[in-house]
Amino acid sequence: MKNVIYTFYNILVDNLNRYNKNYYFYYENYLYVFYLVLNDINLINDIYYNAKSNDNNFHEIILNKDGNLFTLVDSNNYALLKIDGIYKYEIKFEEFKYFPINKEPHNWGKLWGDKLDYYEIQLRELGYNYQTVLNSYGFFAGIAENAILYYNLSINEFNEEKVVGIVHNRMKYPCLQIDYYNPLDLVIDYNVRDISEYIKSYIISDRFDIENIIELINKLNINTLMFNILYSRLLFPTFYFDVLDNIILEEKKDSDIVPILNNVDEYINTLKEIYLIYNKKYNMFRIEWLIKNVEN
Repeated sequence: MKNVIYTFYNILVDNLNRYNKNYYFYYENYLYVFYLVLNDINLINDIYYNAKSNDNNFHEIILNKDGNLFTLVDSNNYALLKIDGIYKYEIKFEEFKYFPINKEPHNWGKLWGDKLDYYEIQLRELGYNYQTVLNSYGFFAGIAENAILYYNLSINEFNEEKVVGIVHNRMKYPCLQIDYYNPLDLVIDYNVRDISEYIKSYIISDRFDIENIIELINKLNINTLMFNILYSRLLFPTFYFDVLDNIILEEKKDSDIVPILNNVDEYINTLKEIYLIYNKKYNMFRIEWLIKNVEN
């Protein structure tokens, strides 16, 4: 990979380090990361310059010798990012930014339905060594189906403004500056995508405190449609399916799903608590199995 970086960027790297599928090195007192691009490159082309014009903190993508944002290496696209800033600094919720854009959001109901169809096919191929996944999938698929229904009901019921912007493919907690300002992880979608993924990631963390989640939600300036869309995404257990993707695609261990299962009670209880607090204010839809025995 050193030869690739020298050939395409004219940078002679002395010490190239690898982290997961990416490579990093220091050059002239800056950190550079040679990222494997997982997002659609056409989407990144559309978003990158828009994002940079809104906020110069987004990492710069260094053009290669051909003037392109991406470099093809063994049939995979890579991009060289120059990291300017304190990359281990944690971005707090109050520092999240919204970059509006006049585009259509994703149809989450369709995307999630297609994802479940894909998993149904893949699970037939998993062997008996994946019993933890096989035994837990039905529960999370059921919640995902509720999320699809909730999203579709929200879109059909509430005739309010859809707030769309440049957001992240997957917001994690804690959110570090190096990840938040990574232009390769940006997508165009509902602006509540970031906060909903941040909350779900927080729920399954060791630092989870439900009072902090309520405090975050109380700070949102949001209409009824967008709140219910947010809740639909909270219902969709992305954290489970992300690990399942790694097991299926990268042949990770069945036991990798166990930490998720250990946090199921916190996740379900948080969904209940949010419903109890906000159902009247935002005209939320009832999910019988979830709210059973918790209403006064």
